[in-house]
Amino acid sequence: MQYDEAIHHLFQVNLFHGMKLGLQNVQLLQQHLNYPDRKFASIHVAGTNGKGSVCTKIALAFQQAGYRTGLYTSPHLTCFRERIRVNGTMISEDAVGKLLTNLFELAEREQIPATFFELTTLLAFLHFEAENVDVAVIETGLGGKLDATNIIIPCLSVITSISMDHTEILGNTVDEIAKEKGGIIKPGVPVVIGPRVPRQVIQEIAKTNASACMICSETAATFEMENRLIAQESLKMLAQSFELTPKVIEEGLNGRQPCRFEVVNESPPMILDVAHNPDGLAHLFDAVKSEFPKFPIRVLFGLSKNKDLEGCIKLLAKSGSCFHVVEALNGRGASKEELVPLLTKLHVPIEAITAHSNIAEAVALAMEASLKQSEVLVICGSFFIMGDVRQALGFTEPRDFSCMNER
Repeated sequence: MQYDEAIHHLFQVNLFHGMKLGLQNVQLLQQHLNYPDRKFASIHVAGTNGKGSVCTKIALAFQQAGYRTGLYTSPHLTCFRERIRVNGTMISEDAVGKLLTNLFELAEREQIPATFFELTTLLAFLHFEAENVDVAVIETGLGGKLDATNIIIPCLSVITSISMDHTEILGNTVDEIAKEKGGIIKPGVPVVIGPRVPRQVIQEIAKTNASACMICSETAATFEMENRLIAQESLKMLAQSFELTPKVIEEGLNGRQPCRFEVVNESPPMILDVAHNPDGLAHLFDAVKSEFPKFPIRVLFGLSKNKDLEGCIKLLAKSGSCFHVVEALNGRGASKEELVPLLTKLHVPIEAITAHSNIAEAVALAMEASLKQSEVLVICGSFFIMGDVRQALGFTEPRDFSCMNER
């Protein structure tokens, strides 16, 4: 298959098989493919917030040290190929088409009802094997214990933070979610945990697995500072087995992903951030108020259906003065008709809210208003709005032919 055809087919998979947690399908594929994930060293990173940023910093340090380094993260912003990189370079369209075709044929031949994320995970491992990577940094998708990535045997596990998210799947308390994410801990494999991870839960799992547990106890004012501390502790541990000098560790810690407190304009300030749950939004607006204390805040946002919408809206209403509400185009976004009443219920004046049918139009009008009113413009929420936002802002970056994210 050509790239467009292959990913179009991939994005339709969950319409037939549905998303589910569990390792049976991915283990069967792994066995038929002769364990591609065993051909390189790996680091496994889970957490509610911060895991993508920590993965990026760890991967950059290895790359700067001269290791051929794979990086697997999700979801993507504008192009599916962002998810799978080697030394910072995205997987090619040809490689996606070829490897996915083989995976589809294998799944059909063996009657394995693999999901979108299971197939994408094996695609990453096959690409890393073909590219002869020395090490790969692997971000979990959802959860930990039953996440498709949990078939790997890493040399280090990392849990960045735990807060209430995906409660319908992972549990109704922070401790329940921590236990689920702590399922990535393997026998004898050390684990690093961030300062906002329930220690007792993870320490008990680590003790059961005879795994050393290193705790980043230092608190940080921002997510970026916290992620740096977690990545730094992780790299110090990895330096016991890999040639990672203080210089390359410092270079790695400077790695940043797009749309993580990404300041794209200075006057007036404009920030892109994929904070999409209450914990993430709380940290985002604390950082905005610290960085730009004299500016009122105008917010353009869209949220996904499966989030704590009321919790998110409470934080937005408390932090912003004017709001532009948009909806992701892939069917996974909460509707404007649902979000606007949640704002007005919290006594946000209706004249301070604008609901938009077009994301590009929303960006243009929000920028114009923030300039006129001397406000900081924060564009935040779902990953699924950011591709259109970045296109509206004139970013030139690879972009798939249509709006695509797994359903």
